[in-house]
Amino acid sequence: MPKGSGLERLARWSRREWRLLAGLALSVVCLGLAVRGTSPQALWQALATAQWQWIGPAIVLVLAGTAFKTLRWQVLFFPQRVPLARLWSIFCIGQMLNTLLPARAGEVGRLYYVGEVEGTSRSQALSTIVVEKMVDLIMLALAYLLVAAWLATTSIVLPDWLHAAGTVVLPLAGLALGGLLVLAYFGRPAWQSVRRLLAPLPPAWRERLEAAAERAVVGFEALRHPPTSLRVWLWSLLAWIFSVATNVFVFRAFEIDLGWSEALLLVVVLMSGVAVPPLPGNLGVFPYLCQLTLSLFGVPAETGLVYGLVLQAVAYLPLVVLGLVLLLRENWTLRRASSASGPPG
Repeated sequence: MPKGSGLERLARWSRREWRLLAGLALSVVCLGLAVRGTSPQALWQALATAQWQWIGPAIVLVLAGTAFKTLRWQVLFFPQRVPLARLWSIFCIGQMLNTLLPARAGEVGRLYYVGEVEGTSRSQALSTIVVEKMVDLIMLALAYLLVAAWLATTSIVLPDWLHAAGTVVLPLAGLALGGLLVLAYFGRPAWQSVRRLLAPLPPAWRERLEAAAERAVVGFEALRHPPTSLRVWLWSLLAWIFSVATNVFVFRAFEIDLGWSEALLLVVVLMSGVAVPPLPGNLGVFPYLCQLTLSLFGVPAETGLVYGLVLQAVAYLPLVVLGLVLLLRENWTLRRASSASGPPG
């Protein structure tokens, strides 16, 4: 084996380890900042006096929001009709993998299972996920603008860290919107212009690349179909509304006298702050962002921290458990299908 290959492999592992180490350090710092100056007695009091009857409905809202995201994913396969129940299963598995593993492994899992279980082109599936993320970014930018407009009517000054997030999110959302329009309306003509560059390639390679590109373009062209485009944005809006409602329900659990505007601000902060998780599950970062945001409205540090921990459990744990169960089911289904199609024993 060449010496370089071992060194390159060591370098790759070192980058991963450094990334995990940096993520661990960030999580520890955030958790330390969240705990600093808090009273253990006050933390326990916040937990002991919580109105836990609000948590069940909050979990239902999380699952409903996930259902709307699955509906959005389904319509992005237009004109193909992928069964909703199967996409729900695959989407939940992806959410579980995103929570438990680093580097957004859930998106890779979704590509694998939608190809293995449904036989869908992975290039088309990848384009649907790209559209999904671009739509999410645009929705985040719109929510940020709503929050900024609302804060302008209050005595609360837009925090520097939130203003800095906006200076990044808004230009990226503009690029995402432009990219969606260009790829939806001009993706196929552009591909027809580029495909002639593949002429020098062997025929087998060229055919595979052309087929993959054709299927990928379909994922963007779904937005050219008005009813499909309307459903994409409608399901996205409902998913956001249910996320905001989840925050409101957990507010009620801790008797925090805040409403929908504050809950929307919290969603914007969390969506901006945990977009690239430092560690699986956003350990440490999630509750600290909740505490930091709620402190703007005079919520005690202890209540804000406990709120963040409970909200994180509500948002993540049900999908982790459900995703694990569905993962076992899908793997069992694939094994049965593989056995049935194999040679007789």
